[in-house]
Amino acid sequence: MDYRFHSKLYLPFPTFLFIIPNSMNSKKLSILSLQYFCYPDAVGGAWKYTYEVNKRLVERGHQVALIACKPTEDSPDYECLDGIHYYRIDTESSKSVWKLWRSIYKTLKTIRKRSRIDLVHVHNPLIHFLALLNPVLWGIPKIYHFHSLWYDEERINRGLDRAGTVWNQCAIDGTLSQGIRGIEWLCFASSKVILFLSEYSKRKFLSFYPFRKPSLKVIPGGVDTSWFVPPLQKSDSLKKDLGLPVDRPILFTVRRLVERMGLDNLILAADELVKRNPDCKFQILIVGKGPMEEKLRNLIHELGLNERIKLLGALTTKELPDYYRAADAFVLPTRSIEGFGLATVEALSCGLPVFGTPVGGTVEILQAVDERLLFTDITPSAIADGIETFLNHPKPFTDLSPACRKLAVERYDWERVVDRIEVELHTAVKPN
Repeated sequence: MDYRFHSKLYLPFPTFLFIIPNSMNSKKLSILSLQYFCYPDAVGGAWKYTYEVNKRLVERGHQVALIACKPTEDSPDYECLDGIHYYRIDTESSKSVWKLWRSIYKTLKTIRKRSRIDLVHVHNPLIHFLALLNPVLWGIPKIYHFHSLWYDEERINRGLDRAGTVWNQCAIDGTLSQGIRGIEWLCFASSKVILFLSEYSKRKFLSFYPFRKPSLKVIPGGVDTSWFVPPLQKSDSLKKDLGLPVDRPILFTVRRLVERMGLDNLILAADELVKRNPDCKFQILIVGKGPMEEKLRNLIHELGLNERIKLLGALTTKELPDYYRAADAFVLPTRSIEGFGLATVEALSCGLPVFGTPVGGTVEILQAVDERLLFTDITPSAIADGIETFLNHPKPFTDLSPACRKLAVERYDWERVVDRIEVELHTAVKPN
């Protein structure tokens, strides 16, 4: 989960989800879910995750209403997409805690006029905390979906993970960080169930929260295995259709362009590969948008890698599968906090071998396919070593394609994932 700067305040990205029962006999629930931005207004793993879950809950007969802050004022205040009812808070109100709380309060009143609330489904600590200040939610069970720690995200946003920064001493022990810690603790304490995308995320939580624990469950992210499918046969024709070179391997990645994704390390690894062997042939395609775009573009230019690395910007869900199928390998150069990685399982579902740094949930996913897919560490040199091994001897990795697809279908298919989430939703509303 990410936190963006608004009026001297880092706000998380949350969303409110609302599911309305047709009748108690049909076991349809009325769920209020909390996030900040939402898909398709903004692109990111947590937002895409909640959208995929919400869409499938609607398909199962639930009615879903979602409250989110607008990334820009271009978005309408209300609309219905894929059966999900979007209620959006204006950008001005998202710039301060007080205004945000007032907007949440007003939106809750609007929703409450239309239906009761059986369950609160939380995807963000700040919005959960502000919503908890409304007495109408005090007696309603809550499920917290843990995407990452706000405390850790704040450290990264302010450079606290780098030794020697001026914030190291004053912020970690200061009012801001302790306030964030307190907010997260209150959110955890008020939740009946906490859901994690990986064992890694669960371990992070256990090391952070010292009090009596609610019910803890690990349910991974998912992939639409009917949409992200392997090519019937690998050929150059798809590369030609996409305007890609056919005389070299294509390395593909889909990331938000922020520091923790490690894309600068991937670019530096490419530079090291060229220095090792100037005749080495490959092309790296980076899909995504974010605040680091200009910095990454400048780094590519400075290193003379314009012909080897392309920034493609954002692609639609409709466009993505063809790029996965045309690529020869997927690369995940994450530097820190990889709670899961939806793009990882999208690539696996397309039968594409994924090489990743040994960070967070990536380890759990790739170990289930082959240990060799993990780089030894997060450095550019380690990433270069792994890519070089693949370029010199691709067959052992391309032969993993059936195993990649099998894992995605058996463990990460969205329908299987939402089955498990739905069980937790129904269990949470049962009396103790």
